[in-house]
Amino acid sequence: AAVSSSAGATDGAKAGDDEELMVEEEVTAIPGWTASVTLEVKDVVETGEEHEQELYSQRSKLLRFRDGEWKERGTGEAKLLKHKDTGKIRFLLRQEKTMKIVANFVVEQAPYCQLMPNAGSAKCWVWSCLD
Repeated sequence: AAVSSSAGATDGAKAGDDEELMVEEEVTAIPGWTASVTLEVKDVVETGEEHEQELYSQRSKLLRFRDGEWKERGTGEAKLLKHKDTGKIRFLLRQEKTMKIVANFVVEQAPYCQLMPNAGSAKCWVWSCLD
């Protein structure tokens, strides 16, 4: 529904009296035109986390050290996920609003992923891994 108002009252009427409610019809088909692509709406969207157990989850900010400075990659839920069949553990972080994956790393023993506290901060951890 849309609201349409006529501009200017001439008979000395109040400004609120000249507004009318005009209901518009929803356009569902255009004669002579067909869509080139038909989209389907999925009830369930698979994220790839269906076959994994969540070991840990916390809201976090991910930073990456590149070209001599720290650059922000995103903020969201950082998760440690263990695959039910293979037993592999991975670190996953998706951006809060877009759900875009900004980090997805398999966590294994050194030298693949070395996790250690950051010098000078009890809240910050650093790790190096293959990208």
